[in-house]
Amino acid sequence: MMMMKNPIVLVTCVLLLSSLAVLAYPNSFGPDECCFKFAKSLPKTKVSNYRYTEGQCPMSAVIFMMKKGRQFCANPSENWVQDIISFIQNDGENSSGSN
Repeated sequence: MMMMKNPIVLVTCVLLLSSLAVLAYPNSFGPDECCFKFAKSLPKTKVSNYRYTEGQCPMSAVIFMMKKGRQFCANPSENWVQDIISFIQNDGENSSGSN
C-alpha cells in the first residue's frame, strides 16, 4: 500500500507543475492566431484595421478587422490586399492631419 502512494504523488506533482508551466508561459508554445484559408476579396470601405500574423505561423497572412467586428484572413501578396492596406494607411494619415 505504501509503495502505491509514491507513484501517485509523483504523477500528481508532475501534472501540477506542467499545468503551472502552461499558465506561466502561455505565448511560448506557439502563435495566438494563424490563417489557413484566405478571403477572395473584401470591400475596403468596410475594413477598419489590419494586422499581420506572427512569423511562427505556417503561412504569412494579413488579418483584416471589419467595422462590424468580423475578421478575415488574406494573402499579403495579393494586389487587392496591398490596396486595402494602402487605403487604411492613407485614411489614417488624412484623418489625423485634419485635426
